[in-house]
Formats: sequence, C-alpha cells, structure tokens
Amino acid sequence: MHHYATWNGRRFISALLFACLALAPLGCTTFPIRGHQVWRALKANSPAGPPVESPGFTLALDASLGVTAHPDTPVKLLQNGDETYPVMLELIAAAQRRISLETYIVGKDQITDQIFQALRDAAQRGVEVRLLVDAAGYDRGVIADMSEMKSPNLQARVFNPFLMSWTVIRGNNRDHRKILVVDGHYAILGGINLSATQQGDGVSGWRDTALLATGPVASDAEKIFAETWEQAGRGWLGKNLPVTILNPVKKTIDTPLLRLRQVLTGQTLFTPPDYVTPTGSDFFPPDFYTSLSATARAIGSSPDAGSSATYDLYLQSILGARERLDAAFAYFVPTQAMRQALVEAAKRGVKVRLLLPGLTDIMAVREIGMRSYNELLEAGVEIYEWPYPILHAKTMAVDGRWLVVGSANMDSRSFFLNYEAVFAVQDPTLAETAHSQFASDLALARPFTQEDWKARGWRQRLLETLLLPLAGQF
Repeated sequence: MHHYATWNGRRFISALLFACLALAPLGCTTFPIRGHQVWRALKANSPAGPPVESPGFTLALDASLGVTAHPDTPVKLLQNGDETYPVMLELIAAAQRRISLETYIVGKDQITDQIFQALRDAAQRGVEVRLLVDAAGYDRGVIADMSEMKSPNLQARVFNPFLMSWTVIRGNNRDHRKILVVDGHYAILGGINLSATQQGDGVSGWRDTALLATGPVASDAEKIFAETWEQAGRGWLGKNLPVTILNPVKKTIDTPLLRLRQVLTGQTLFTPPDYVTPTGSDFFPPDFYTSLSATARAIGSSPDAGSSATYDLYLQSILGARERLDAAFAYFVPTQAMRQALVEAAKRGVKVRLLLPGLTDIMAVREIGMRSYNELLEAGVEIYEWPYPILHAKTMAVDGRWLVVGSANMDSRSFFLNYEAVFAVQDPTLAETAHSQFASDLALARPFTQEDWKARGWRQRLLETLLLPLAGQF
C-alpha cells in the first residue's frame, strides 16, 4: 500500500466546502455538455470502432473533426522542459516573418525572462510577434499587466481578464492552449507552459511532453491560435458568449460593427496567410526529427463550438485500439462514455495502461477522478501514479501507430469549458517512441491496485461524494 499526500483535516474540509459554494454557480454560466456527447452517454455503450491504422479510422476522423490530415510531415517528440525550451528559443531566434505564442501559465522566473527577451529581440529585428496569455495563469503582474512586452512589431493580449472587463462573464472558460508557431511552418503543441517549474528532466521538474511539427500542419495550428487571439483582450465586440446557442445571434450583430471598427481604426482581424512552402534551408536538419513521414492533424476545441473535437478525438482513439493503449493525463475525470470506452477496450483484450498523478497542483481533481479507478481496475485497466512533483503530460499512444499530444486532459473542463489544442499523428516510428517513453515512465511510477482503492480513508470517500456535483467543472 502506498502513502499519498496528507491533509490537515479541519482546514481541508473548510476549504473544500468553500470551494463547493464558490464554484457551484459556474455550472450555470457554461454547462459542460454538447448534444451528441450527451446522446453517447445516454446510450452508455462503446462498441469498438475502426482500428487506428485503417482507412475506416481516417474516414471517421474526417467526418467528426473536419480537420485536414497532412502526410509526410516531419515531427519531433519533445520531453520535458529540458528538451522543449531550447527548441522554442532556437525557433524564435531564427524567425523571419511571424511568431504566434499562446500559453496558460506564465511564471515570474528566468525561463519566462528568456522567452520574453527572445520575443522582444525578434520584434526589434522586424518579426511580427503576437503573444497571448491567460489571465488566470499569468503570474508576472497585477491583473495581467503586459507593459513589459511593449515593443515595436509586438502585440500582447490577455485572455479573459478578470477585472473591469466584459469578459468576466466568461470567467469559467480559460485559454489552456500551449502553441508556438514560427513563420507558419514550425509549430510546437503540448502541455508545456512558460515556467521554471517545468524546467528539468521530468523528475527534477514537471513531467511533460510536446510535439514539434513542420509544414502545412503548422499553418493549421496558427489558425487555431488566431481563433483565441480574436477572443482575447477587453471589450465585448467579437467575443463569444458562454451560452453556445446565443453566439450565432451575437455574431450577426457584431459583423457590421467589426467592419465599422476596421474603417474607423484600421484594426483588422488576424488571419494567417495560406501555407506557402518556404525557400531556403530549414532550421533543423532531417536527422533532428523523430520521423519525416507522419500524417498529422492540428485540432482545436473551444467552449463556444457545437461539439468538442478533443472529446471525439479521444473517444475514437480508444475505440480504435486493438492491442495496447498507453495514456498519461495530468487531470483524469473521465465522462461516462469515456470511462465505458476504456472498460470495453480492456475487456476486448487491449492492454490499457494509465499514468496519472500521485501528487498534483489541484488535488481535488485527483480525488474526484479516483471514483472511476475501481471500475477500470476491475476491467483489467492498469493504473500507475507518478510519485514525483507533478505529472503534467497529456498523451495517448495506440497500437504503435497513433499518437495524440497536446494541452487537453481527460476531463470535462478540457472537453467543454477550456480552449485546447492537440496534434494527432499517424506514424509507427513516432508512436513506438512514445510507447517506449511511457514504459520508461512506468518504471519510475507506482502501481495503484484495487487494494489501494479499497483502503481509501474517510476523507477521500467524503471528498468523492462532496465533489461529485462539480464533476463537470473538472
């Protein structure tokens, strides 16, 4: 049996009750459901879908996501801050035309200092720089003051500012995307923010994963960035409402006003140009990449859409598994249909292994997610907990053919409340690399067994009950 984080009982229960009262109204501002996802939950069954390597799987993705798949894409799997930050700095230093950077957590530390200085240097040499941060994750100034990023050719915006802003009514919808796109040709998506806590090898710092993709799929990632860019900042014009069905009406009202604003101020919407193959040498040689022949998709999901693309992607990935499924998530509160899909996958013989946090920055998420552990364990799903500072990766590798890496966790917040972005890639070399990395992580992790689940204390059981009404917020 393992020993997990301990709590001061009275303070913890008081904080929990306060959080329940504070968060309860948020469910009224953005209810985390979408039509066909509800239908799946009501049906409560998850039959196997086409295998991930089959043409049928590709057709199913095309039908549900409507996202272009780009063959022959060079891709590089990046592990932790030690591998990712140097690549980010190298890309920014080599940028010639545009930089689009979107992130959630922005620390007040040397990592962010380096990135911000590199952005200012790029702007000084004439590169068009856009920086987008979320107000909830920005830790460098009071009320997300971005004055340090005022520079020629550099624009900085804050997503959903809390005070003195119309967007306060969307306070339950955060920009959780982590995207860097350079010259519309190189893109990094993953879970890695700008923070010294994520510097390290995954044991000394947060354990995380990102993916670099080069070519037309990077242009698609920049278009995802452009969506949140136009939703950021203060004011109500052009901003979506947290009630999905009202947005068509609001867009009809906003359209002529946006045109008038353009005439009066010259302010135009950011529309990334169509992809053009760059001339000259690439930043990275061919042997830098994990694979040069991946079929890649960039997929964004947002709370103002009629359905959740990340939800459909994850569910179809699980249904398409035939042999093995290795998934790591920082936050794991699966919906009924997602949980049932994992159970059915294990029952049909898929080796399903989940790597989840033992310690995390938001412990309540782990506690409520633990409600689903026993059902999964009984079906044969293997669960492991990461014992080091924080597991922050969001990855899913399937059958040595399919890999998803991005910012979206397996929870309703990622699926229905936040803005998220992921890369989905068909490639045996990349997927096998991810499986191998997963096996290395499991060697450092602790198995969580049914005995552990049954030995949960009264605090844990009380938590699961009290937090259940708020499950859709996690």
